[in-house]
Amino acid sequence: MPPKPGKKEPKGPSAKTINKEKAKVVEDKTFGLKNKNKSKAVQSYVKQVTGQVMFGGDKKGGAKAQEEAKFKEKQEKSKAAA
Repeated sequence: MPPKPGKKEPKGPSAKTINKEKAKVVEDKTFGLKNKNKSKAVQSYVKQVTGQVMFGGDKKGGAKAQEEAKFKEKQEKSKAAA
């Protein structure tokens, strides 16, 4: 039976699945560090790794891609206004 015409099929994995995978990567990279040593160096390392995995390193997203998108929007608005 074909899908109903009103519903669209997802093109990729959901955001929930992606976040679960990222959390697993963070857990693997920081295994044993969180509770073993409570020093500032270890805490900062764990925070750094978490930030890199969760918010950086995306090929499609990230800060650089957002800046490029804003720049393109500004160009399109200026072209439309002129």
